[in-house]
Amino acid sequence: MIRNSLLIHAVLASLILITSISIAEADPDLTGLWTFRCEQDQISGDPLPLEEFTVALFQAGSALSGACTGETPDPWNGMVTGHFEEGSLDMEVLLIQHPLTIARIAGMSNDSGDLAGTFVCSDETGSGWKGKFSASLTSPNTSLYEPALAEPFSFVPIVSGKLSDFEEETMAPAVEEATKKREIQVISYTRDTIYARPVM
Repeated sequence: MIRNSLLIHAVLASLILITSISIAEADPDLTGLWTFRCEQDQISGDPLPLEEFTVALFQAGSALSGACTGETPDPWNGMVTGHFEEGSLDMEVLLIQHPLTIARIAGMSNDSGDLAGTFVCSDETGSGWKGKFSASLTSPNTSLYEPALAEPFSFVPIVSGKLSDFEEETMAPAVEEATKKREIQVISYTRDTIYARPVM
């Protein structure tokens, strides 16, 4: 009996130890306002739109989603999707601006809770950037997020020409042409007609 109770206590103590270790190693919840800073490896002629931007992140399990905003080179807004698992971040950022720009961010969480890693980014004109990023939590309160006051982005296709070019053209009804008549010459001959001899 004493042996059984000692065994039960040992099992309980090991379960408590394992649980506390797994709680300590559990991924932090990234929900909140984050400030991301990106540095490109090589300076290109085009300004990097992801130099510094704010992300309102929402985490459900390992899935991430949210909204982001930045000011470089012009104010822009965007969307974020990705996942965070075992301290590893994999995230995509879509900048809703002209030209459309997409970035892939991959990194790890460090002991202080900050994020760091690498990014690659390109836009629809073919410009591209790559480099390193770092991110820190600004506030756990996502309601403080404010989108940029950017001009509305329209997906209306550009059409060349004037409006009058696309107006329906009204045409006059076709005029019925009178059938053309042939002039017929009637040659009549009588018995007394002298025929000209053909020239040979």
